[in-house]
Amino acid sequence: MKVSMLFKQVAIGVGVSAVLVGTAMADPIASFDYTQEFEFVEPIAPAGVNKEGSTSGVSAVDGYTKLSWGTESNSFDEISSLVINPQAGDSTTPSGALSAGNLAVSTSVNAVTFGLGPTVVHNNFVITGQSLDSATAQDNVVLSPFGGGDDQVQAITFGIDFEETSNNPANPGACPEGVAFTAGVGCGDIFALSGGLLGLPTILNGSIVAFLIDTFNIDDYFYDVYITSPGLDVLSDEACVEVGGAGNEGCIGFTTFENQSNAFALAFAIVAREAAIPEPATIALLAGSLLLMGLVRRRKVSSLSA
Repeated sequence: MKVSMLFKQVAIGVGVSAVLVGTAMADPIASFDYTQEFEFVEPIAPAGVNKEGSTSGVSAVDGYTKLSWGTESNSFDEISSLVINPQAGDSTTPSGALSAGNLAVSTSVNAVTFGLGPTVVHNNFVITGQSLDSATAQDNVVLSPFGGGDDQVQAITFGIDFEETSNNPANPGACPEGVAFTAGVGCGDIFALSGGLLGLPTILNGSIVAFLIDTFNIDDYFYDVYITSPGLDVLSDEACVEVGGAGNEGCIGFTTFENQSNAFALAFAIVAREAAIPEPATIALLAGSLLLMGLVRRRKVSSLSA
C-alpha cells in the first residue's frame, strides 16, 4: 500500500515534468493582412494653415490628407504643401486612398520583408508669408492574423516639427549641416518626428535604417513593428536645433530639397521574437521538486503508520 502510494507520487512528478519538457512553443503568426489610415490631425499650427482632404470610406482617424501654406513666390506658381498618398501624376492632390496589403512576419532582423505604407509628399516651393510650424499625424493600422484570431489595432501618433529655413540662395554655407543646398534656390527644409517608440535606429537586412514604433504580444511571441523610408534618419545636431531648439539634438526626421516635390514612401515591417519561457534547468528543478514532494509524503505516511 505504501509502496503503491510512492509510485503514484513519482508517476505524477514524472508525468508533469514530461508535459512541461514536451511542451513546444507554437510557431509565430506567418503574416498579417493590413489596412493603414494615415492623416494629419490637430494640433496643427499656426491656425492659418490650410487643411483639406480625408481618407475615403474610413473614419478611424478624423483628420486631413493635405496641409498647405504660404504665398507663392516661384515659377511653378505653387504654395508649399504636405500631401498623403497623392494622385498619380499630381503631387498636390490627395487621392484619399488607404494603404493595404499582406505582410509576412520575419523572425530575424537580417531577413525582413516590408509592407508598403503611405507616401507623404512635401511640395517644397519658395514662398512668402506664413509657414507651417508644427502638426500631428495619426497612423491607424489594423493587422488581421493569417489563419484567424483577433485583429491587432496599432494607433500611433507622431508629432511633427517643421522649419522653413532661410533660403540664402547665394550662400551654401548658411544651410544647417545635413540640409541640402540647391544652386540659385537655396536651403532645403527640415522635418523632425517624435512619438511611438522612436529612438535609436535599428539596422534591418544589414543596411536599412528603421525605427521601432510599437510592440504587441500574442501567445508566445512579441511582435516588433518598425518603420522606414529612404531619407528617414537621425538628423545632425545643427538641423535638430534649427527645427526644435536647444535640447532637440539627436532628433529623427527628414530634410527636403527646395523648389521640388519630395516624396517619402513609408514602409513597415514586423519582426517576431520569443517571449520569455522557462529554461530547461528551471523545468528540471520543478520536476525534481515534485519527486521530492512524493518522497516527503511517503515518510509522513510511514511515520503515522509506525
